[in-house]
Amino acid sequence: MKNKYSWQQIVLHWVSAVIIIWATATGFYVALFDVAPTLKTLIGFINVSLTTLFIPVFIIRLYYYFTAEKPEEINTTRLTIFIAHAVHFIIYLNITIVMVTGVLMMERDINVFGLFMIPQPIHNLAMTSAFNTVHITSCATLAALVLLHIAAVIKHELSGKRVLKRMSL
Repeated sequence: MKNKYSWQQIVLHWVSAVIIIWATATGFYVALFDVAPTLKTLIGFINVSLTTLFIPVFIIRLYYYFTAEKPEEINTTRLTIFIAHAVHFIIYLNITIVMVTGVLMMERDINVFGLFMIPQPIHNLAMTSAFNTVHITSCATLAALVLLHIAAVIKHELSGKRVLKRMSL
């Protein structure tokens, strides 16, 4: 059994972390605070473009999640092992919901950094509105799960279980 993740898993993890934290923080920032319309538009454009490009990266990450060998367990009881695996699975499921609803809620074509356009998938405003509601809820849930994940990393690091070392190149 190995004690580190593969370089591919590590790179995919940190790329995912940066994009998810950026999109979540900036998305809630423009949603919850009084932000100039030009900044709100810019952040929306960046987030839609960035997360659209993230979709294939996440699919590759899912492939590694289900197929790659994982390092030895750092948790010592069956219960803590189950909880860690369940929370990770829920995080992946939640990210999937965020991305699918993010695409399906679009009420215009998806402009990816001005490089290419993806046609608006649904033209029924009631449906896009419903997907928007699910998207907002799943974004809030993802934010909570990310904070839980970070708290678990801190807890493990403070208890001498070097999880960050396993997730570094």
